[in-house]
This record gives sequence, structure tokens and C-alpha cells, in this order.
Amino acid sequence: MGNWTDTTPRIAIIGAGRLGTALTAALQAAGLTVSGPHGRGSDGAGADAVLLCVPDAQIPVAAAAVRPGTLVGHCSGATGLGALAGHEAFGLHPLMTVTAGGAVFAGAGCAIAGTSDRSLELARHLALTLGMTPFEIADDDRAAYHAAASVASNLLVALEGAAERLAATAGVPREALAPLVRASADNWARQGARRALTGPIARGDEATVALQREAIVERTPDLVPLFDVLAAQARTLTERPEPAPPRITRTIDGVRVLLDEARRHGRTIGLVPTMGALHDGHLALIERARADHDVVVVSVFVNPAQFNDAADLAAYPRGERRDAELAFAAGADVLFAPGPSEIYPDGFATTVTVSGPLTHTLEGEHRGSGHFDGVTTVVSKLFTIVGPDAAYFGQKDAQQLAVVRRMAADLDLRTRIVACPTVRDGDGLALSSRNTRLSDAGRRHALSLSRTLQQVAAAIGAGELRHGPAITEAGLAALRAGGADPEYFTAVDPATLEPVLEVAGDVLLVTAAHVEDVRLIDNLTVGAAAPASPSGSSTLDARAATATAAATQAT
Repeated sequence: MGNWTDTTPRIAIIGAGRLGTALTAALQAAGLTVSGPHGRGSDGAGADAVLLCVPDAQIPVAAAAVRPGTLVGHCSGATGLGALAGHEAFGLHPLMTVTAGGAVFAGAGCAIAGTSDRSLELARHLALTLGMTPFEIADDDRAAYHAAASVASNLLVALEGAAERLAATAGVPREALAPLVRASADNWARQGARRALTGPIARGDEATVALQREAIVERTPDLVPLFDVLAAQARTLTERPEPAPPRITRTIDGVRVLLDEARRHGRTIGLVPTMGALHDGHLALIERARADHDVVVVSVFVNPAQFNDAADLAAYPRGERRDAELAFAAGADVLFAPGPSEIYPDGFATTVTVSGPLTHTLEGEHRGSGHFDGVTTVVSKLFTIVGPDAAYFGQKDAQQLAVVRRMAADLDLRTRIVACPTVRDGDGLALSSRNTRLSDAGRRHALSLSRTLQQVAAAIGAGELRHGPAITEAGLAALRAGGADPEYFTAVDPATLEPVLEVAGDVLLVTAAHVEDVRLIDNLTVGAAAPASPSGSSTLDARAATATAAATQAT
């Protein structure tokens, strides 16, 4: 008997413990002829192969009782096939935990071995029959293999038990930790240890690690050695054996030296381009980049080329020290803060231009097409300087995002463009560096942007608004009623930014308005509208009237 796929082997299971019981049920369910589980001392009469599911120390004794000429296998991860001396032997070790509740073998790995081609193929056949992925383990490698399996399962459970004890001192139940444990294990399975590692050690926040250690010293001092060992191992994973201080550089050569070193170690790089005055929206981009990459670079550069108003450029808020503190706390590794002469040296004569509706409408119409020339030129320079694997942009600047995507596609740039959702304050105002220039009354008026977007979106969803010109008219009226001075409000195609004449699918509502001396933008994506309702736009009219009354009271 050699081709086990053409013959149904008769298997006898010896050992009525958890594993023997689970394997008997699983093999029978898979259609094999299986007897048992039998007690120790069974000779395996009538079986083509006997599978021993007994403690390691009992394997030689149980094997000696089996009739000569019968294939004999064991399910130990640590014991070699020498324990089955005198038999044509095989090993079958499911890489899966087995509890009193049983086990699920499908999808698991399975270590196999054999003293002959026939016995090895039987082990492979049994593993595949149970839906496992077989791999061969030599006897010389068993101790290391089994140690790895123990760390990944038994010792992991012991570690989670330690976490459970520590959490209990803060009143946190085990059930609250379970989703975190599952997600961490899933991330490791998908991305590997280095990419899956998160938290203060991964981002180099040693101050927080020190606070954690102090709490363990106070509450569960016996866990301090365990914490220290695990923290040291985590630092090894991050390739930061000695925590390095975050770095600020203002030169192109400086940032390239830092990043060339990272690339030599095979590390991935994420870039978050900003103009400084960081807020929670920027920090969300940094945190997303931190989750995706080994090294995060944040650029802080107030780009003069994208301002068409010298007064607006002069009034733009600046504060490098605060920006650096926030960026590093959010997970940045490098802050690139060049001056204008570093980006645009004497004799600079190159412009990167994206032409067409993407740049000539909306912001391009009101700020001049040169605004986007400034954006694409500086972004292309940053991509060339930093060489990031991915760059992160907020959806709030929807047109800028579309233009950068077009540029990256047209120039076949390797950098992947990642869009992140707009971050808003609790009152709905989209976060912007310009918000700090608003007075209290101005902020209340600024809320008309997000409020109007929501109102118009609701009207579209209810079928009250379907025509592009009507959408614009309703939006402009609501903005004025709310105390803003609008430049535009329109519905456009989310991909091309061309005006929507009739709502037939998803649309992007975009708006820009002045409040006091501050220019604000916002947008919202809306799904396709329902059939028109008989009420027309009366609901939106009522909302606009309410907004007018609220604005009157606010002033």
C-alpha cells in the first residue's frame, strides 16, 4: 500500500485523551475508517496504521505493544521517530491547541515526518484529509520547532494571563482584552511581527513605557522581569535596541541621509506633507502612516507657491516647536522642515502642471490655476526628496487630493496616495489650521459650511434636490443664511470634479466660503438620490429659515 489517495487506510487511534478523541472524530467525519480511541496496550489489530496520542514518555511503551508490520505514528511535537524503533514510523503533529472543547484542524499547519516514503506520504495524506497544511520536520529540528510552537500557544496564553492579572488591578475584565488579543494575533498573521507591533515601544515613546513599568512595580511586582524581557524583545523588532531621539532636519541632504540608512535596513517609509500648524486632522494622518510603515516622515513647509494672496501667506499660523512635539507624539520619526530657499533655490525654473478641469475649476477658478501648480510642484519635489512608499492626504482638500492622484498617475510615480477621512470637531467643523483665526462669533458662522453640506445631502437623499443648478442655489442660500460669504457651492463628479447636471449616482458636494477674513473649504460625498418627493425643496427651505434665525440670534 503506497498511494494513499487511491486507498482508504484503516486507522486505529490509541490514547483517549483530548487529542486522541478530537482526531478520531475529525478523521471519521472526513470519511476515513477509524477505530478508537483505544486504551494504551492495544495492538492495533485490523488497522493499516496506528496513531499514538499518548504522553511523550509513554510513546515507546505504547509502540512496543503494536503488532509488527503495522505502520505506527505519534502526535508529539517534541519527540523524534526514534521512539518508534522497530516500526515503519511517521509523525503527525497538528499545530493547533486542543482543549476540553475539542479542536478545529482545518486551516492549521501540521508537522510531518516519516522513516520511509510510504509512511511520510501517509502522514501527508492524513494532514491534507483534515484540511491542514503539512510541512516536514527533521528530528534534529524538533526541539526548536516545538519551542516555537509553545511560545506561539502555551506561553502566549501564560502571557495573556499576566495581562489579565494586571488589568484586574484597574477593574478591567478579561473580556475587554479579548478583542485586542485577537486583533493583535490577526495582524501578526497577516503582516509579520515587525509590521504588527504597535504601541509606545513601536513609536519610540519611552516615557510611556517607563510609566507602564512603574505601575507594574507597584501592582504586580513579580511581572516586572517578564515586562522587561518583552520590552527588550519589542525594541529588537523595531530595530531600536537603544531608543533614539526623534530627528529634525531642514536640508534635503540631511533627510536623505536619514532615510537612506532606513532603506538599507529594508524599512518602508510613509510621508505626511503638511504646512504646519498641526491639528488633530494632521495627527490622524501621522497615526495612519505610523500604523502602515516602519519610518514616518512629516514635512512642515508653508509653500509660498500655492498662495495667491500675500496677506494670506503672511497670516498663515506657524509654530515649529509645537508642530514637532505633536508630530513626534503621534508617531513621526523625522520632521523635515525646510526653508523656502531650500525648496526653491536661486535659479529654480521648473513647474509641474496638471491641466484641465481638475485644476481650472473650483479652487483653481477662485485662487488661480497657479495655486495647483504650486501644490503639484512642491509635492513632486517632496516625493523626489523623501522617496516614500506612500503619502497621506486628508479628504477635506478633495480637489487637491484628486490633482495629486492625477499627477502621480501621469508621472508613473511609485508613491501610493492614501486618502484619509476628514476629521471634524465635535460641533462638525472640519479641522483647519485657519480655524484658529476665527472669533467665537466667526466660528458659529463657520459651522454653516458643514451644516449646509448635511442639509443639502439630506435633501438629495430624500429626492428633494436632483438638478445641479438647484443644488447650487440651495447651498448658497443656506450658507448666506448661516452667516458665511460663499465663493461656491456645487455638486461634482467625485472622480473628475466635473459639474453634475442631474443626480444619477454618487456626487461630491464642495464648498468654499469666507467667514470674517478667513477662507474655509469643506466637502461631503453623497449617495445617489431617491425618486423625487412631492414636497420639492420645502424641507431644505425650512432648514435654511431655521439657520437664518439661529444666525440672527448668534449675532
